[in-house]
Amino acid sequence: MKIRICLFTLIFAFCSVFTAVAYDASSLVDSNTYAELKKKGQLQKTYYKKTNVQLTLVPNTALAKATTKNWTNSEAPVFIVENLYLMPKKKMGSGDSSKTTINYASKVIRSVSKMQGMKYYSDGKLETLYKEAYSIKGPNDRTKVADDTAGSADGKVLYCMQNDNSFGKTNYRMDYHQTASEVSSCFTNTTPLYVGPIKGINNGNLKINLVIIDCGEDMMVYMLVQAKFPALAMLESSMNSSFSSRLDAIYKWFISQF
Repeated sequence: MKIRICLFTLIFAFCSVFTAVAYDASSLVDSNTYAELKKKGQLQKTYYKKTNVQLTLVPNTALAKATTKNWTNSEAPVFIVENLYLMPKKKMGSGDSSKTTINYASKVIRSVSKMQGMKYYSDGKLETLYKEAYSIKGPNDRTKVADDTAGSADGKVLYCMQNDNSFGKTNYRMDYHQTASEVSSCFTNTTPLYVGPIKGINNGNLKINLVIIDCGEDMMVYMLVQAKFPALAMLESSMNSSFSSRLDAIYKWFISQF
């Protein structure tokens, strides 16, 4: 009898802790944004060649707010896109509640090799986004290494190579942070991105931020892309459509892993 009582106490304590660390989604954004997000499931804001941009979709959490400080270049980005999603956990992948946790999400966003073969829509056609994707030894060393998914992601700095359908092979530095209720990653290109023969984005001029937030019965996902590239008409059109579609593809891939 005592064993049963102890077991029950432990289970109750675990559940209480889990509930305590989960955010209330409605408190993370303003009421109008939350109402629209609940209705649509996703929101997007794009800014191009705008000065003093005020990001409007950033959730009110420590890691989400930290993404707004990741752009440290002296020159401001010319292109910015914010995506915000709210997904019921029961609709994520298989709906397995044992997987819809921050610890599991942390492993997913470090499983770079699983992004290989990811699909996305390009000009209305379903294409392969990453022909190759794997973790590498360093910022300029494409020696393949195993994905580092052990333990917490907090403070980890990893590297990967993605052979992109539009931009070719690009190396990225990946900076991770994790708490009990959220996990984030920031991808920074360590080699240039090319559009055909044209160098589109120099080293360090692309930041792709991803934040996953536990909201109890839901998961909130915030994505922020910031990029600086030359003011060429060809690049403007390509970058705008490419990054908007890529964010949605990454989100759908992430959701499908549960």
